[in-house]
Amino acid sequence: MNGIGRRSFLRTAAGAALGAGLGSAFTSQQGAVTLAEQMANNGLATRRLGKTGYEATVLSLGCGGDTPMMDPAQRDTGVAIVNRALDLGVNYIDTAPCYGASEQIVGEVMKDRRDEVFLATKTRQRTRTAQGLRDNEFEQSCQRLHTDYIDLYFLHAVHTIDDLDEVLNRDTGSVTVFEQLRDEGRIGHIGISSHSSATLMEAMDRYDFDCVFVTMNPAGLAMHDPENLRDMLAMAQEKDIGTIAMKVPARGGVFERNISMEEALGYALSLPIATANIGISSEEILEENVELAKAFTFFDEEKLIQLEERARG
Repeated sequence: MNGIGRRSFLRTAAGAALGAGLGSAFTSQQGAVTLAEQMANNGLATRRLGKTGYEATVLSLGCGGDTPMMDPAQRDTGVAIVNRALDLGVNYIDTAPCYGASEQIVGEVMKDRRDEVFLATKTRQRTRTAQGLRDNEFEQSCQRLHTDYIDLYFLHAVHTIDDLDEVLNRDTGSVTVFEQLRDEGRIGHIGISSHSSATLMEAMDRYDFDCVFVTMNPAGLAMHDPENLRDMLAMAQEKDIGTIAMKVPARGGVFERNISMEEALGYALSLPIATANIGISSEEILEENVELAKAFTFFDEEKLIQLEERARG
């Protein structure tokens, strides 16, 4: 999509989506949602998570940031939030060993409800031998999560090309362990997360990733290069790579830019992504966000641009 500016991209994507439901600009990420699928998820719409084929609810549960899931002292609150998310139809959960007590708390719920969830976790390890990626970190994640299978395993926080070079090294890179785990049936899909859209474009050019996890909010907060986001999204669509949005409210930072949660979520879901992964601090906020996701309608081009201009000053 080189040479196509922000307004042209938005005109194509938003216009097609508005004119034809989930139209051609969204086809590779989002299939049409049937009534049965919505009913199965208590009214939450689903979108296809790229080549994984999984129908993820448009709102998914993040367990990092400032959520109770990170704090062992808030275990009961965290467990209640995870259970409530599943009760409300949310079917994708994201965690990581670097998110405090998150894996343990999610794991308490997975003991009984593992089959209701597409479960994602991550590693920051860059090489196959660093701190025993396979025998220590991966196996410990599985133990904490009370599972022997991870649906989506992320190379986490790969922000620079140097990071990317390291994880993709065919002799020493951590991606080689990911491939072994996938071949053995221990993980389902390989993903990469980054705050840099340019790094993700290079990653998708060099490796056949299943999913990308990227920062996305109208203020451009926690985004290294928001000017590259649209090009990255177009590339992911072309390659049928499932796209998950993070930092949608940017830990509340967007609210300080005069953007509401409804607007932040609507902004992300109006772009060609599968799901917006949002950290939740209470059951009340979870329920509010679920209702916003159920009520979502696509923002047109001018609305998206207006939100960006308002949030970025």
